[in-house]
Amino acid sequence: MANPNPKTDHLTPFKKGDKRINRGGRPKSFDKLRKLAIKIAAEEAANTGMSRVQLMLTAMASSKNPSDRKLFLEYAYGKVKDEVDVTSAGEKLNIIVKVGIDPDKL
Repeated sequence: MANPNPKTDHLTPFKKGDKRINRGGRPKSFDKLRKLAIKIAAEEAANTGMSRVQLMLTAMASSKNPSDRKLFLEYAYGKVKDEVDVTSAGEKLNIIVKVGIDPDKL
């Protein structure tokens, strides 16, 4: 007999036709949620004459938090390209990539 485990002793396995089984699986996309979010973002914020998204972007642009301002600029102008320098003072680096496939068996 298995060791008693208080975390799992109260659990019961699924049975045929159990209504707890998610037959449809996870949603393939969030299209409906995205459409709802866009609709809500376009709504006018209370007595401002601006949409909710306009207010959020204005708040981001004038925020004291640098990450908010950076995110605002990325929304406005696109993300700055990240470049990685793999050289070290002119020296060549040897990069070894291990994939887990034995090349002799190919």
